[in-house]
Amino acid sequence: MKRIATLILLLVAGFQLLADEAKPTPTEPPANEEANEPELPAPKTLEEAHEQLEKLLPKEELEKIDAMKTADEMIEYHFSLGMSLRNAWGLWGDGPLTQHMKKLGIQHPDGMSSTILGTFWCRRHHKDYKVWLQEQEAYAAAMKKAFADPPKSAKDPKDGSKVDWSKTFDGDSDEKKPRMIHAGKSKKTGRWLAYEYDKGVYEPDAGLLKRITDPDPSDPFAPSEKKPTTK
Repeated sequence: MKRIATLILLLVAGFQLLADEAKPTPTEPPANEEANEPELPAPKTLEEAHEQLEKLLPKEELEKIDAMKTADEMIEYHFSLGMSLRNAWGLWGDGPLTQHMKKLGIQHPDGMSSTILGTFWCRRHHKDYKVWLQEQEAYAAAMKKAFADPPKSAKDPKDGSKVDWSKTFDGDSDEKKPRMIHAGKSKKTGRWLAYEYDKGVYEPDAGLLKRITDPDPSDPFAPSEKKPTTK
């Protein structure tokens, strides 16, 4: 579950997924991001950013990063070091580093700072950050498909009747693949059906049916009702 929470922050913003996809990139920091961060040399590329971090971060902080098992753990810096990078390195503007990050496919300053930190973890752990970037982009693309509403062709496989898709919930996503289950009732028979983008429409087993019809209120990933759309 931690993977989902991390990627929602890191990739949804970074690659402009879901609802943010069509919005213009902000040019000013939000109100909670102070502009009086300490002056830092502004690198022009991701590699230069890594070199600057090597020089700027104290030994204790580098050792802390070295002890992290995955790049996902770098999310803890989002509102501290990440904020400093967004402000001091001009990620809210249109400078060389911002343009460089946009060429990599990262459009939002939050995603830029998170990508700088995630790839810096790769550098410290002697891993190819380009491979990591490709993995994140692939995961983000799969997440976008997983979150998308079922297509009109997603009908009851038994009789072809339409389905009222009214609930969505996390389907035990893992490190390699995000899963979002959409659940709905057949408009003809009233039976519950499930849909996943890579599996299509299927009849839920007993365990899944229980999650759909009797969700645990303490489960943050329990099915959520979709609000009806108004025309």
